[in-house]
Amino acid sequence: MNTGSDPKEQKHVKINDDGEEEVDDTFDWMAKKILEGVQTKKPNLEIFDETISNLNRTRDDINLLKLTVDIGWLRINATPLIKEL
Repeated sequence: MNTGSDPKEQKHVKINDDGEEEVDDTFDWMAKKILEGVQTKKPNLEIFDETISNLNRTRDDINLLKLTVDIGWLRINATPLIKEL
């Protein structure tokens, strides 16, 4: 989220009656009033996709773990741990 752009920090313009661009003071007022303390940054799509892919790989790695492991005479049941992960 910290890598994305914040619409509150961008220049917001509107077209006046003469067809010229002017700063939209109403947006700035609403953004300060309504969005105070709200996270409004939008992540970069490539970074978002990379993060989702990483989480999917982690999920697949967890699904490949064995539910029980035998170490010599000791049998370890990893099912509760895998469910928590």
